[in-house]
Amino acid sequence: MQIFAVFLTLVSGYVALLAQERASDEQMTLKVPSSEPKNIVIIGGGIIGCSTAYFLTRHAYYNPEIHSIVILEASRIAGGSSGKAGGLLADWATPKCLAPLSFKTHAALAKKHGGDKIWGHRSVYCADVELQAQDVGCKVEAANFAKKDVIAQSSKVPSELDWLLPGSIKSYKELGTPSNSGQVNPYMFTKTLAELAEDKGAKIIIGSATALNYAEDNRSIASVQYSRNGTIQSLGATDILLSAGPWTPRLFPRVHLETPRGHSVVIKPSRNLSPYVLFPNITATPNGSLEHILSPEIYPRPGDRLHGFDSVYACGPDDYDVPLPDTSESVAVDDQSCNDVWTAVKSISREIFDGKLITKQACYKPQIRTHEEGEEVGPMVGPTGIEGLWLATGHDEWGIQNGPGTGLVMSEMMFEGAAKSANCDSLDPKHFLKID
Repeated sequence: MQIFAVFLTLVSGYVALLAQERASDEQMTLKVPSSEPKNIVIIGGGIIGCSTAYFLTRHAYYNPEIHSIVILEASRIAGGSSGKAGGLLADWATPKCLAPLSFKTHAALAKKHGGDKIWGHRSVYCADVELQAQDVGCKVEAANFAKKDVIAQSSKVPSELDWLLPGSIKSYKELGTPSNSGQVNPYMFTKTLAELAEDKGAKIIIGSATALNYAEDNRSIASVQYSRNGTIQSLGATDILLSAGPWTPRLFPRVHLETPRGHSVVIKPSRNLSPYVLFPNITATPNGSLEHILSPEIYPRPGDRLHGFDSVYACGPDDYDVPLPDTSESVAVDDQSCNDVWTAVKSISREIFDGKLITKQACYKPQIRTHEEGEEVGPMVGPTGIEGLWLATGHDEWGIQNGPGTGLVMSEMMFEGAAKSANCDSLDPKHFLKID
């Protein structure tokens, strides 16, 4: 019996050793990169394209001696919504398969590259609030509201939220805390990722993509045609990522996107504001002076490399009235829409009322379809069914939040054939693409 037991022990140890060696062999197989060169062209210099370029240049398989990575951008890096969005980050964003990964990746990038100083990465509170507009310029009304201590009547309203006018808060519902919510300056974040990708060998070409060229059998990608300084040029490619936001369907008509336009303003307040991102419902002033008032989202921001001072970003509702122009540089800004946002936020904060308006802007988002709050609709992330042609678009309001996660999984798909950091099956473009 003892001999048999020893025999079993030896056999078990041998089997375990074989399994260990097999696992080691498989691991080594995964770690050995392909020696075939990859020429990757990323169409679109927004957050999705720049995030993908960043992670491609950091991938273990990336070898700048045999691989080339080009960002092909029609106007300028972060010229569209990636430079004009609110920049909210949330672990509780959609889709659930990607948002938590991307939220953690934001924090890791900020820690590694000094994001708190460069692109204003920080943790924030988020809340739905019911607010009563006030005619701040009317001394009588302002004095009457000052007598009403509505804030003190509600224990739910944090004392740090001291930049709203006394008496203006009717209700407060917390949505996020510093443990699961944050923010960045989208323009500086996107621009920095592009620069970091360049540092590792990626190249940026300013030119407008005009056509995709396929192999003779139409089953694989061959090159992209683009216009630069009035001349038509071509880039050969083994892989092309379509990440041109709302402009993506113009190159690949099987993609259908709505293109809502949104207006926003940036303000320098009279003093620094506490980090509370607010989603308000603002009701009109009692005296009727502000009868038709908007309810803009409000994002206090810390100083960063773009602005050396704290600022406030505020954005109004989307509209679908004006068709998408040819490039982000051609986006029309409706002055009245920006003024309406400015008027609304001035009516609930003395610090904003006494502040200085420094930017009026507008941008278009890539939206798969209109949806309810919290409903998961995309984005599209993955292969198109044509060899070498990839798609990453339709991120809607969560583009900045989900940019790093998208870039990470796209780098894995391109170099390893599948996403490893998140299960993105529900985002496969096959669920969204129109049939030819």
